[in-house]
Amino acid sequence: MPDTIHALLVATDGTITDPHVSANDTAQRTQIQQALGYYAEALRYVRRPDGSHTVALAAASRDGQPPNLYAAIALHFLLGESLIAGIQGPVIFAGFNRQGALTSLTEDAVRTIRTVSVIPAVR
Repeated sequence: MPDTIHALLVATDGTITDPHVSANDTAQRTQIQQALGYYAEALRYVRRPDGSHTVALAAASRDGQPPNLYAAIALHFLLGESLIAGIQGPVIFAGFNRQGALTSLTEDAVRTIRTVSVIPAVR
């Protein structure tokens, strides 16, 4: 089992970083909470026909945070359906398995999410 899980953090300005969060549940929760600024909740689970699964995590309390159009567009690309409303603050994308534990993103999911970094800034 790997020591870290490859995830992507999509900021509200479209910046995408590659946090490698711990595979240890306790350390993982702490790292995700620090990255989001609050306890995390799942915005959406994406189950793809190829068996790869992705979860979008955001702060459970997002009041006062700016919209994250980049994460919304990434979710749209992953889902193949419109889901643009209500996404605020930074969003972490990670894989997950049948037991619900976080796993590394697939390369396909990474490529899909990274496509939003080329979208011009929203002014």
